[in-house]
Amino acid sequence: MPKQIDQPERSEELAREQALTELEQAIGDREQFAGDRDQARIDQQQFSHDQQRVEAASSARRERPILDDRQARIDREQVNRDVNQESLDNAQNGRDVQQEALDDTRAMLNLPTNEQPGVADARTIRRGAMERAAAARERAETALVRAQAAMARAQAAELRARDVAPSEGD
Repeated sequence: MPKQIDQPERSEELAREQALTELEQAIGDREQFAGDRDQARIDQQQFSHDQQRVEAASSARRERPILDDRQARIDREQVNRDVNQESLDNAQNGRDVQQEALDDTRAMLNLPTNEQPGVADARTIRRGAMERAAAARERAETALVRAQAAMARAQAAELRARDVAPSEGD
């Protein structure tokens, strides 16, 4: 009988969680839209840069460092966009898992009282802990990708600095 008394409260809590999930999804959709716009801008810049490089191939060599700097900037923006996209993809995956859990909970609440699951046993608790550990590992992997992207940007900056340094001594 306690499950029947708890039902309205659990349903309200589930509705609040659903509203939060929908809000997170809307925010994620906007971030994805902004990312798609950035990608279109980067693609346009790359196309324009490629055209300038073709036109400059026959002209003076003094334009080459300017074009190289522009290409490096475009490459940095692309790496940054790729890292952001991976982060958006991971966040979307998390929202999908959360929505699935809410749907499963809603389905359980709609079961007759005698068919609703009982208190979690040790195996269920262990499985939940393993899932949380896996999610933590995925977050750590995402942080690693971000760190690697930062290293790539730093290495590119170092290479650009090396390329500029000899020409200053001329």
